[in-house]
Amino acid sequence: MAKILFSAEFPSTFDAMSGVLDAAMASLTGAGHLTRESEPEVRLCLEEALVNAIRHGNGLIADRKVRLELREGADGCCTIRVHDEGGGFTPEEVAAPRQDQMGGRGICLIRHFMDCVRFNRN
Repeated sequence: MAKILFSAEFPSTFDAMSGVLDAAMASLTGAGHLTRESEPEVRLCLEEALVNAIRHGNGLIADRKVRLELREGADGCCTIRVHDEGGGFTPEEVAAPRQDQMGGRGICLIRHFMDCVRFNRN
Protein backbone atom coordinates (compact mmCIF):
# COMPACT_ATOMS: atom_id res chain seq x y z
CA MET A 1 0.00 0.00 0.00
CA ALA A 2 1.31 3.43 -0.95
CA LYS A 3 2.08 5.97 1.74
CA ILE A 4 1.20 9.58 0.93
CA LEU A 5 4.26 11.78 1.47
CA PHE A 6 2.69 15.00 0.25
CA SER A 7 -0.56 16.14 -1.31
CA ALA A 8 -1.70 19.61 -2.34
CA GLU A 9 -4.25 21.25 -4.59
CA PHE A 10 -3.71 24.82 -5.73
CA PRO A 11 -5.03 27.36 -8.25
CA SER A 12 -3.34 27.52 -11.65
CA THR A 13 -1.00 30.40 -10.84
CA PHE A 14 2.77 30.43 -10.67
CA ASP A 15 2.65 32.25 -7.33
CA ALA A 16 0.58 29.44 -5.81
CA MET A 17 2.88 26.86 -7.39
CA SER A 18 6.01 28.26 -5.75
CA GLY A 19 5.08 27.42 -2.17
CA VAL A 20 3.75 24.00 -3.14
CA LEU A 21 6.99 23.21 -4.98
CA ASP A 22 9.07 24.14 -1.93
CA ALA A 23 6.88 22.08 0.40
CA ALA A 24 6.96 19.07 -1.91
CA MET A 25 10.75 19.21 -2.16
CA ALA A 26 10.98 19.40 1.63
CA SER A 27 8.76 16.31 1.88
CA LEU A 28 10.96 14.39 -0.55
CA THR A 29 14.06 15.39 1.39
CA GLY A 30 12.47 14.47 4.71
CA ALA A 31 11.47 11.05 3.40
CA GLY A 32 15.01 10.37 2.17
CA HIS A 33 14.19 10.41 -1.55
CA LEU A 34 16.63 13.20 -2.40
CA THR A 35 20.35 13.51 -2.19
CA ARG A 36 22.29 16.72 -2.56
CA GLU A 37 23.23 15.54 -6.04
CA SER A 38 19.71 14.62 -7.19
CA GLU A 39 17.88 17.63 -5.73
CA PRO A 40 18.43 20.06 -8.65
CA GLU A 41 17.25 17.57 -11.28
CA VAL A 42 14.20 16.49 -9.30
CA ARG A 43 13.25 20.11 -8.57
CA LEU A 44 13.64 21.00 -12.25
CA CYS A 45 11.43 18.09 -13.35
CA LEU A 46 8.76 18.76 -10.76
CA GLU A 47 8.72 22.46 -11.62
CA GLU A 48 8.44 21.68 -15.35
CA ALA A 49 5.54 19.29 -14.73
CA LEU A 50 3.69 21.86 -12.60
CA VAL A 51 4.34 24.69 -15.08
CA ASN A 52 3.03 22.50 -17.90
CA ALA A 53 -0.10 21.68 -15.90
CA ILE A 54 -0.73 25.38 -15.25
CA ARG A 55 0.18 26.73 -18.70
CA HIS A 56 -0.80 23.98 -21.11
CA GLY A 57 -3.21 21.79 -19.14
CA ASN A 58 -5.24 24.48 -17.42
CA GLY A 59 -4.55 27.27 -19.91
CA LEU A 60 -3.45 29.73 -17.19
CA ILE A 61 -7.03 29.83 -15.89
CA ALA A 62 -6.61 30.48 -12.16
CA ASP A 63 -10.01 28.95 -11.30
CA ARG A 64 -8.77 25.57 -12.51
CA LYS A 65 -6.84 23.48 -10.02
CA VAL A 66 -3.59 21.57 -10.14
CA ARG A 67 -3.13 18.62 -7.81
CA LEU A 68 0.23 17.22 -6.76
CA GLU A 69 0.66 13.90 -4.98
CA LEU A 70 3.87 12.28 -3.79
CA ARG A 71 3.57 8.64 -2.73
CA GLU A 72 6.00 6.05 -1.48
CA GLY A 73 5.27 2.48 -2.52
CA ALA A 74 5.90 -0.68 -0.53
CA ASP A 75 9.03 -1.13 -2.65
CA GLY A 76 10.38 2.23 -1.40
CA CYS A 77 10.03 3.94 -4.77
CA CYS A 78 8.54 7.40 -4.93
CA THR A 79 5.78 8.26 -7.39
CA ILE A 80 5.06 11.86 -8.31
CA ARG A 81 1.66 12.58 -9.83
CA VAL A 82 0.59 15.90 -11.31
CA HIS A 83 -3.06 16.36 -12.24
CA ASP A 84 -4.67 19.25 -14.10
CA GLU A 85 -8.17 19.97 -15.38
CA GLY A 86 -7.23 20.20 -19.06
CA GLY A 87 -8.31 17.98 -21.92
CA GLY A 88 -5.04 16.10 -22.13
CA PHE A 89 -2.55 15.73 -24.93
CA THR A 90 -0.74 13.08 -26.94
CA PRO A 91 2.86 12.98 -25.67
CA GLU A 92 4.15 11.38 -28.86
CA GLU A 93 2.96 14.41 -30.82
CA VAL A 94 5.00 16.87 -28.78
CA ALA A 95 7.90 17.85 -31.01
CA ALA A 96 11.43 17.99 -29.63
CA PRO A 97 12.50 21.63 -29.30
CA ARG A 98 14.84 23.16 -31.84
CA GLN A 99 18.29 24.11 -30.60
CA ASP A 100 17.53 27.83 -30.94
CA GLN A 101 14.11 27.54 -29.28
CA MET A 102 13.77 29.13 -25.83
CA GLY A 103 11.05 26.90 -24.40
CA GLY A 104 9.53 23.49 -24.95
CA ARG A 105 12.08 21.35 -23.12
CA GLY A 106 9.99 20.33 -20.12
CA ILE A 107 8.87 16.90 -21.29
CA CYS A 108 12.36 16.14 -22.66
CA LEU A 109 13.96 17.05 -19.32
CA ILE A 110 11.46 15.02 -17.33
CA ARG A 111 11.99 11.97 -19.53
CA HIS A 112 15.76 12.35 -19.25
CA PHE A 113 16.04 12.67 -15.47
CA MET A 114 13.18 10.51 -14.16
CA ASP A 115 13.31 6.71 -13.97
CA CYS A 116 9.83 6.26 -15.45
CA VAL A 117 7.37 8.72 -17.01
CA ARG A 118 3.76 7.94 -17.87
CA PHE A 119 0.94 10.14 -19.11
CA ASN A 120 -2.69 9.46 -18.30
CA ARG A 121 -5.61 11.43 -19.73
CA ASN A 122 -7.64 10.67 -16.60
